[in-house]
Amino acid sequence: MTTEVRADLYPSRGAAEMTTPRQDPVIWSAPGAPGPIAAKDLQGYEHDGFLTVDQLITPDEVAVYEAELNRLVSDPAVRADER
Repeated sequence: MTTEVRADLYPSRGAAEMTTPRQDPVIWSAPGAPGPIAAKDLQGYEHDGFLTVDQLITPDEVAVYEAELNRLVSDPAVRADER
């Protein structure tokens, strides 16, 4: 039985912090290809590595999530869990 060892092109858990150049494109479609995201937003995503979407969740949803986070923060069982 043989085992092939391959280099990890995207190491993320090393002893030291480092920046790793991208090996693959961030956006796979051709420039100008139709899709749900505007070209300027895609360019920003390719450059910055993240995409913001205004009004993706409503203020009411944010309030629900915030209340749940506050509940979790004050829950002794959650605070005692070392995970």
